[in-house]
Amino acid sequence: MRVQHILFVCTGNTCRSPMAEGLFRRMAEQAGRSWEVRSAGVSAFGGSPLSAHSVSVLRSRGAKAKGQSESLTEDSVDWADLILTMTSSHKQLVMRRFPGMVDKVFTLKEYVENDPTVLGLIAERGELESELQIKQALSQKISNEDLRRLDMLERQLPDPDIADPFGGSLQEYEACALEIEQALKKLVVKLHKQV
Repeated sequence: MRVQHILFVCTGNTCRSPMAEGLFRRMAEQAGRSWEVRSAGVSAFGGSPLSAHSVSVLRSRGAKAKGQSESLTEDSVDWADLILTMTSSHKQLVMRRFPGMVDKVFTLKEYVENDPTVLGLIAERGELESELQIKQALSQKISNEDLRRLDMLERQLPDPDIADPFGGSLQEYEACALEIEQALKKLVVKLHKQV
């Protein structure tokens, strides 16, 4: 699949996803690429101002901040070729609300992961989660062995979440932006390879 439209998703669309949007837009411009990017929040009140620290962090990196928060909508999900969430819980919320879009929803860190061992564990976890969802839908019993296997996989995998700096210090926002930037650099490389 050729990715042209990327949607970053967090909770309120005032901190992490707008930082990812602004930073990625700057990276795309620097790379001479025309990827289109937006951001939204699963629990956003559309029109809220961005966090002052988010705006400050973006400006310090030469990136532009969007004007205000936006709620996740069916239109934004339909527009996107790729939906990258800041946490696993955001990913689950998006997939529950828009079940027809599950093939294009990932956490940012999960999508850019390039370690073959970790990729194998992610695939195994995805298969097991699918099996368990089918069992649940069919009202079949989920065994303790299945749950132990899922727990073991979860403990072996790196944390797929980017911590929320909301309400924190400027230093916490800087640390969050650095984590996002590291993942976005991998994203640029991965998308270059898809062309």
